[in-house]
Amino acid sequence: MRKQFIYLFFLLFITVRLHAQHLQLIENKGEFGAFVGQASYNGDIAPNLQFLTTNFGGFYKKQLNDYVGLRLNYEIVPLEAFDSQTSSTLNAYVNERRLFFKTTYQDISLMTELYFLKFINGNKNYRFSPYLGFGVGYLSPLKDTSNYPTAGQSTIAAPSLGLSIGTRTMAPNVITLPINLGFKYNFLGSFNFFGEFTYRFTNSDLVDHFGDNNIYKPGLIAYQASASGRDQFFSAKLGLSYNLLRIYGPDPKPKAKRDNLFSKQSKSSNKGPKKSLFGFFKRK
Repeated sequence: MRKQFIYLFFLLFITVRLHAQHLQLIENKGEFGAFVGQASYNGDIAPNLQFLTTNFGGFYKKQLNDYVGLRLNYEIVPLEAFDSQTSSTLNAYVNERRLFFKTTYQDISLMTELYFLKFINGNKNYRFSPYLGFGVGYLSPLKDTSNYPTAGQSTIAAPSLGLSIGTRTMAPNVITLPINLGFKYNFLGSFNFFGEFTYRFTNSDLVDHFGDNNIYKPGLIAYQASASGRDQFFSAKLGLSYNLLRIYGPDPKPKAKRDNLFSKQSKSSNKGPKKSLFGFFKRK
């Protein structure tokens, strides 16, 4: 009985070793991909509503080991909100304030990405894994529109709708702290399908141009922000990626050297016995 147990243990050990060696034949060196999704912000303007906009971008990731990678992202993120779309029954104060902003940002971030499970392209047992990412980012405006006045202005020309656009500077550059939660599925060769949800904390309360300490006074009534603290925003994305793989195997056989005109060996090997002009006519 003891010998049978030893044989069984030895067989299992060899099987695991061979399987582990097989898994190591493929090494994930990195990954790049593209995505598209929806984004929305949480801040002082229309705080009771979510305004969805289309965002898109791409990334490159350097895989450090089987579970950890370092990822560089670039994303175009339009953000917007309109007080006027808040129902007066829901929040009459915000509805009457009539502030709005519409800004397109570019977001550059560097994140660490952690796989929860082993992920190996082409292996049916390891083709899926959820992952978690976190890091730091930089948010910079590309296009900017708002009807909140610039510094030094106390009022804005306000027609009946209160939506006149005042002259103002661009929105500020912002530092972000993104947290990313996603899943990845390898469906063909080195190609993967993935989905992500990213939430970004910021160091600014002026992503929407309207800070907690600002007061908007288009007429006799003065309006203040919602005292929500620093602005935040999130995005949900779907995309495709491609893994950069290194495949190990037996060393290839050295190729035979090709003969050339300058090779003495090729000349001697290719020539047969020398024949004279008269030898050609000799009968065998």
